[in-house]
Amino acid sequence: MGFNMIENFRYLAINTYHVDPGIFVFLMLASIPPYYYGWYGLLRGVIRFRKEYKDKSNNLKPLDVLTRNYFIWPLVINRSAWVMPYIYVIFWGENLPLWFWILFIGWIFISGYLFWNKIKQKIIK
Repeated sequence: MGFNMIENFRYLAINTYHVDPGIFVFLMLASIPPYYYGWYGLLRGVIRFRKEYKDKSNNLKPLDVLTRNYFIWPLVINRSAWVMPYIYVIFWGENLPLWFWILFIGWIFISGYLFWNKIKQKIIK
């Protein structure tokens, strides 16, 4: 019964939304190494920026971290890997219901806000 139910969901996803769950899962797994590599680079960048930030002679603000290449590139890698499977759904999916778009956009904004607060706390701390 369990495998039949999974196969029914797969059939529904492929035929209704034109999204193959196998490809989605593959993209989720493939995005794990770049995602954590991006976190590693971000933490290194935060540590490097924190050293500059503690020097009061340069008048840096936490938002100035976004002007540093050693922070921007890991951020791009991390966020790209994080959203990669969902980009597949957005570009190749069809007939996606309105609730998907509401949840996806809400998820992007809320997680972006929480992500920035976490990085800002690490800089100030």
